[in-house]
Amino acid sequence: MLLLLMIITIGCAIFFWLRFDYQFGLTHLRKHESGNITSSYPSTASLLSDGEALFACLLADIAKAKDHIHIQFYIFRSDGIGKRVIQALCDKAEQGITVRLLIDQFGCKLSKSDKKALKQAGVHFQTSSRIQTPWIFFSMNRRNHRKLSCIDGRIGYIGGFNVGDEYLGRNPFFGHWRDFHIRLTGTGVHAIQSQFMSDFEKVEAIPNQSRLFPQLEEGSQHIQFFSTQGVGLEKQYLDLIHSATQSISIGTPYFIPTKALQKALVEACQRGVQVTILLPEKADHPFVKHAATPFIITIIQAGAIVHHYYRGFYHVKVLIVDHATCLIGTANFDQRSLHLNNEMSCVTNNEAFINDVEILFQRDLERSITITEESLKKRPKLDRLKEKATKPLINFL
Repeated sequence: MLLLLMIITIGCAIFFWLRFDYQFGLTHLRKHESGNITSSYPSTASLLSDGEALFACLLADIAKAKDHIHIQFYIFRSDGIGKRVIQALCDKAEQGITVRLLIDQFGCKLSKSDKKALKQAGVHFQTSSRIQTPWIFFSMNRRNHRKLSCIDGRIGYIGGFNVGDEYLGRNPFFGHWRDFHIRLTGTGVHAIQSQFMSDFEKVEAIPNQSRLFPQLEEGSQHIQFFSTQGVGLEKQYLDLIHSATQSISIGTPYFIPTKALQKALVEACQRGVQVTILLPEKADHPFVKHAATPFIITIIQAGAIVHHYYRGFYHVKVLIVDHATCLIGTANFDQRSLHLNNEMSCVTNNEAFINDVEILFQRDLERSITITEESLKKRPKLDRLKEKATKPLINFL
């Protein structure tokens, strides 16, 4: 009896400590951080939706680098594509090119031998979002989810792909991997460079910064960049949703909105806006699909059309409003991206670029099935229990 009492007491103490740690960490974050949206950068952006094409392009740009290479990913694995990227970075570092590599501490899946090879070659390798005091549990959940690359300050990349074989469709469970990444030239590269340097300098100083920002030609596509540190993304989404008069298209691997976002989407449906949401049929996380179901039921009842992509895994992060405004980048439509993660997105009104995005979005809709309220009502009782079990976890999903 005494042992049971001790276990209960310890369990309660741990629970209240975690709750206190998280709540005060979140309060501190919201007090000291804010979203940052840039002015419009005249740029040239091309959309990449296939992992093989993305890494072929990125590796070719790395091979041509003449001054410096800045690479940042949330997840980086020591597998087939990971070793190719590591070798490319080591080769350039040994040629005297300055190479900086930043990976989220929890997303870094590199072997000891690969870390050693990077350092021996002269690569400035660091991890970001390290656990900090006093809010230990909260800092464990604060991840740097950005995926950015900058080559010679002249070519930039931003999007949803990480470094791992699954992102090239080589994982048999996930199969084909659908994602969006953008390759940029023009003045918008300065925004990506600035964000990378801001993140990297939290762990290591960068000297001679002026040479990292060469003069760039202006492109024809005007793009704004929106960086968030767990604060500001919800307002950006809300502003776009409230502005919609015709249509809202959302592509996301995880649909776990806040109450305010759910309300805004329901109101959009009620005023006649066509809301279309595209999600993966497969789940890469044990909780997110069940946690999303109550939100999906509500939005379907309001008149939205929800699809499950079945060709493989759908990892796209995109929001298109009225065929005229597009937000695309690293952020998911979930509470982790909204309130915990460091993210970066692009916002553009460029007609040609949005047309390219919508063509792919429509193509993916053709490879999906429509989710109906009737089909969800027939879901197994076990799934309903999982939905209730995941409800307390939605702030972390």
